[in-house]
Amino acid sequence: MELDALFGDGKNSDVDTIDPDAEVQEFEIEEAPEEVDERVGGIGWKMLTLFVCGGLVITALAVAFMVWVIEGLVL
Repeated sequence: MELDALFGDGKNSDVDTIDPDAEVQEFEIEEAPEEVDERVGGIGWKMLTLFVCGGLVITALAVAFMVWVIEGLVL
């Protein structure tokens, strides 16, 4: 059976792929610093403002172009 390597009882040794005597490596987990720098993280309110205003300008230009094209087709 295919799942014997994961759930087998060890009777079929040709299917077992896990070495029980393998060396285990342990890694230390570094703690996050207590102090948070206000300059780090996020895109900032200035960049967000520019992004939103740029999107509004591009949308306005697209709408103006569509109105110009539709007027040209109708008239």
